[in-house]
Amino acid sequence: MFSEIAIMTWKVLEHFTVYREQNMYAAHPNVVRTTTGDLLVIFHRSPFLGHSNHSNPLFNLYLCRSLDDGKTWSDCKLVTADQYGGIIDFGTHTLPDGSIFIHAATVELIPALTQKNHESIEEIDWVSRPGIPFSIKSFDHGVSWDEPKRFPKIPDATWGNPAEHSGISRSGLLSFSDGRLLLPSKATENAAKGSPYFGMLRESKDMGDTWEYCGRIIQDPIAHFSEPAIQITPSGRIIALYRCHPKGTLDSAKFLALVYSDDEGNTWSQWEKTSIEGSPGHMLKLKDGRIFVTVGTRWEGQMGCLARVLNEEASDIDSSPNIVVRSDSVSRDCGYPWAVELNDGKVLVVYYYHYQDGNRGIEASILEES
Repeated sequence: MFSEIAIMTWKVLEHFTVYREQNMYAAHPNVVRTTTGDLLVIFHRSPFLGHSNHSNPLFNLYLCRSLDDGKTWSDCKLVTADQYGGIIDFGTHTLPDGSIFIHAATVELIPALTQKNHESIEEIDWVSRPGIPFSIKSFDHGVSWDEPKRFPKIPDATWGNPAEHSGISRSGLLSFSDGRLLLPSKATENAAKGSPYFGMLRESKDMGDTWEYCGRIIQDPIAHFSEPAIQITPSGRIIALYRCHPKGTLDSAKFLALVYSDDEGNTWSQWEKTSIEGSPGHMLKLKDGRIFVTVGTRWEGQMGCLARVLNEEASDIDSSPNIVVRSDSVSRDCGYPWAVELNDGKVLVVYYYHYQDGNRGIEASILEES
């Protein structure tokens, strides 16, 4: 007599709005849980220009808070602004000591011409250009934040303008109970000549107060890498999933590329293409050890995001089926998912969305396994 094997499937229970405001452009959210149990959704916000602008020098960071595990959300509150310009790609993480850590890349506003070419200061034209990344922390569960601290310069890459990112981007972070943190990101050795971006790693041994450069972990003479997710499996393998443009920065084709380390991040495998199309990716470790992967999607019929649920070692990354989280955004200006597990075992996925009226806001979906 054969016993029946239950096949578990995931389904979307609902979609809802976390933040939407007329004439404001909100995008690229993160979601984290504080040690008090609150959920924080952090996102970019700037005045809406009538079109997408992912490097807007008026981008500040805002958050909405949920005190009831995602059922209701507060009005948005300012998290931080960069004194030199705007905040672009960023990542948010709750650390083992209970603090909340944000790392962010920036753009800066500078005069287009020198003052001597103008009769008065009111006549100065301004331009934006890539800036220097920083980090901030909150020690009271996201109520207040300390002053921005600039990251140290990378020795083998372009620092600041003209590099779009200088070793900090939207990414995951791997934390250990002893205070050690691993932060993957991207950089380029010659931005002026259009060199592709390589993947690199920073390490902190004091819960993010100081950082050391650990070198490159993924690179290719042509392919462009950015916006990595990172997790560790029960065997101790560290896996990173990078957004990959296989033919360079202007290539519209995108998938997630995999690299891994079996020696605590000291050495890394050769990169390999996964079957996960789209970008960027996020990895959430569920309470049972499985890995919940989400990825942004921007093709006809699938404007939104997909998910996959992997086993504990992620060995089924290429065979695990896709789960459609959202597919009905008005345009390709959407996605960038980030996920958190709810207290009842459901998963909350946040992302940004293009509405029928042209505005962009922060949406969420709740998924359940049945």
